Amino acid sequence: MPTRQRRRFLTFLLLLFASGPVLAGTQSIVFGMGCFWGAEKRMGELPGVVDVEAGYAGGDAETVTYRDVLATARAIRRGETDETVHAEVIKVTFDTDQTDLSQVLAGFWENHDPTQGDRQGNDIGANYRSAIYYSDERQRRLAEQTREVYQQALNAAGFGTITTEIAPLRHYNRAETYHQDYLKKNPDGYCGLGGTGVAYPGHSGSASAGKRLEASALQFERQLIVFEAKDCPFCERFEQEVLADWRSPLPIVTTRHPRPPAGWSLDGPLVGTPTIVLFEQGRETDRYTGYQGHPAKFRQWLAPHEPGNH
Repeated sequence: MPTRQRRRFLTFLLLLFASGPVLAGTQSIVFGMGCFWGAEKRMGELPGVVDVEAGYAGGDAETVTYRDVLATARAIRRGETDETVHAEVIKVTFDTDQTDLSQVLAGFWENHDPTQGDRQGNDIGANYRSAIYYSDERQRRLAEQTREVYQQALNAAGFGTITTEIAPLRHYNRAETYHQDYLKKNPDGYCGLGGTGVAYPGHSGSASAGKRLEASALQFERQLIVFEAKDCPFCERFEQEVLADWRSPLPIVTTRHPRPPAGWSLDGPLVGTPTIVLFEQGRETDRYTGYQGHPAKFRQWLAPHEPGNH
């Protein structure tokens, strides 16, 4: 066999087996969506998905641990290396009799923000980049096609350019056992923002972000908005510990949509949920990010903003 053909054959074998064995009637694809804890849970809830495994992929090193990935990411930020760091990823295995790759890709686009570059929410670094690592030509083609479709939907909603890396799968490593099913084992664990709130056109699922708030239903002068996310235990605690006994004269509403009403503006991106934002004249004037079960601390933040105290 000529050298060039042999190389192509070896590359084919590498792509074929890089993601490990799968069950008959199933297919796997690898995604980077920021912190793999939340990504694992969200993608595991898609119809037809039978398994989701946390791992690392896309970096230069053949084998890595969680500590290796974090150390390389820190070295990159300090300018000490030009090595490509692995991304935190999930390997999604789905039943091809129940769903297809295009539906799984639609779920991928909807369940994170693919426009943020080397970050996802408040997780910053190339190890949190958005990525699709494909194992064959069909996966590559569908990844690129769905990217173009979703970019048009994002453009219409006012978002920027998709930064998702689309590349052959390489150097996949299964993450440590304690990372697998992390949010099932730790229901109060970290939860990110989820998606942009923009649905993938024609997707049979949903963006899980809810409807964007209407400005006409809110108080333009002064309004509190609680930005929440699906599967966010601290959002539930905020509702139970604060909202259930809300006595402030300031009006407050909750939303799962990551953007304020049309015509209203945030000072910067939301980096965690829940985030409670005070709007005055339709513009953000202050925010409280990341309620974690301390009602007195939140009320201390709130007090100066209440009528008669500002």
